[in-house]
Amino acid sequence: MKKEVFYRFIMFNNGLIIVLLINMFSCKNDDIQRNPFLHEVSFNHSINLNLPEYNNLNFAGGSIYLPYGGINGIIVFNLNGNDIFAWEASCSNHKLESCSKLSIEGLLANCGCHDFKYSLATGQLLEGDTNNSLQYPLLNYRSEKYDKTIIISN
Repeated sequence: MKKEVFYRFIMFNNGLIIVLLINMFSCKNDDIQRNPFLHEVSFNHSINLNLPEYNNLNFAGGSIYLPYGGINGIIVFNLNGNDIFAWEASCSNHKLESCSKLSIEGLLANCGCHDFKYSLATGQLLEGDTNNSLQYPLLNYRSEKYDKTIIISN
């Protein structure tokens, strides 16, 4: 009886070790491809939606450009009335230049250097050098909405 219990204990432990080894060696180490054109910046900014200059953000599809925060400023976009996105206002697919500040054109952000167009809803590149394998989306900043206040930070 003791030998049988001991044998089951050994078999269970061997099985556990095999499962752990399989899990450990099957994990991939995927490196995250960081955008080489945009550097990290730290900031914290709050927006009071009761103020008239931010009234456009009270409606779905509304957007504004803030010249402070980020590298070249921040584009804030109201997706559906509740979800707010904050994007870096610099083109993310070439080095920083004087023309790389994005402008808002409806639901798109446009780069003045190379005519790249990005979706403000997803941040994805929609027009421009779409054949390039290393396309970078817009850099997204953390945004939180509390009643009539939006906090944007990085």
